[in-house]
Order: sequence, then structure tokens, then C-alpha cells
Amino acid sequence: MTKEPAAPELARIGPLLRQAQRHSAKTFAAALQPLGIEGRHFGVLFHLDQCGPLSQRRLMDLTGEDRSAMVRTIDDLERLGLAIRRPDPIDRRAHAVELTHAGRQLRAQAGAIAERVAANLLEGFTSEERDALFSLLERFASAPHRDTR
Repeated sequence: MTKEPAAPELARIGPLLRQAQRHSAKTFAAALQPLGIEGRHFGVLFHLDQCGPLSQRRLMDLTGEDRSAMVRTIDDLERLGLAIRRPDPIDRRAHAVELTHAGRQLRAQAGAIAERVAANLLEGFTSEERDALFSLLERFASAPHRDTR
């Protein structure tokens, strides 16, 4: 009697995503070192470049960072002259964060590095496989959360 192959364990998704994230983050962090920023800085610069000025709350939503981590990141970006906080014109209790000219320039440099790193990480994939990977990850990330208790 032959044993049927076991179905893939769906529980592998968490560890696999974490392993992929750690590998890509480590590679990207090393590539960003000459610019004097980290991946967390790039994430904020990226979103500010894409969207224009954003509240700290919106940046937290977009990056997944908690409040204290976001404050540290924005403090770093201000200290480096890459971003500034201004009072939010809509909500006086909040601040809008925006890129400086230097921030836009560094974002462009970091973006070129990000493209090279991504190309290197994905070099073993065909263009169809890369497209499928991005499509699946976008669907996965935007799927509604369901309580599994």
C-alpha cells in the first residue's frame, strides 16, 4: 500500500513570508548603507514621494510601523534634512510630513538601489513569474482579515 503524498501545510505561509522578508530586508539594508539610511527610512521616503505630504498616522498605516517606531523614523529623517513636519492644515492636532529637496534626491538614489536589489533577488524568475508573484502578494496583502478564533 502506497502512502498518498501529504497536502502542503498551509501553516508554512507565515514562516516562508518571514524568511523571504528577512532575506530581502537584509540584502536591501546592506545596499542602502552608503546612503546612510535604513529600509524603514526608505519606506517613509517612498510613500511621501508617491503621495505627497502625509500624516504620521497615515504613514503608520502604509508602513505597518507602530507609533514610537514612526516617531523615531521621522525624527531621523528630519535630523538628516530629508523630511519636515508641518502642522496639518486640516487637523491642527496632527502633523503632516513632507519630503525636502534633499529627501527627494535621496529617494531617487535609494529607488535606483531598490530596483537593482529587487532585480537581483528576482533574477531566478521569469517575467511572468515575477508578475504572478506581485499579483499574488498584492491580493494576499489586501485580503480582508477574518478572526480565526
